[in-house]
Amino acid sequence: DTTYSYIKYIGNHPLHSWSGISNDIDFKLNCDNDECRLHISTPLEKFDSGNDSRDSNMLYYTESLIYPKVSFKSNPFKFNEQYDKSIDIKGMLNFHGIEKEISLKIALENENNILWGTCNFNFNLDVFNIERPSLLMIKINENIKIESKLKITKE
Repeated sequence: DTTYSYIKYIGNHPLHSWSGISNDIDFKLNCDNDECRLHISTPLEKFDSGNDSRDSNMLYYTESLIYPKVSFKSNPFKFNEQYDKSIDIKGMLNFHGIEKEISLKIALENENNILWGTCNFNFNLDVFNIERPSLLMIKINENIKIESKLKITKE
């Protein structure tokens, strides 16, 4: 349910921090018995930091016209929504045309038969060959924090 779900990035510079958030999420969780696969993606242009100039810079440096989406596709993992409070999964993060395997821990909360999944992780812009912009001749930090919260409903 993308009404309540989001993916947020947080960046830092010695002079300030900022974040951008997207609710435009393509989310698929396919399970066969207790083995599942997860696929999440969002268009870079849908991230909103509340500052049009900053958003334009982000789209420029991530070359969003060439690489318009960021996505994660998991390896198969075991999942039992009745018992699991968290799951550890591995998969491929695709960003800026580069795929890197990452490990994620997803915290799960069942609230009135609605499943919420939250996940936080960091990634390095340099690993994905993204030139870091400068402010007052100081580059932004190469580490970007990702926070996500997804409301998972059954179809």
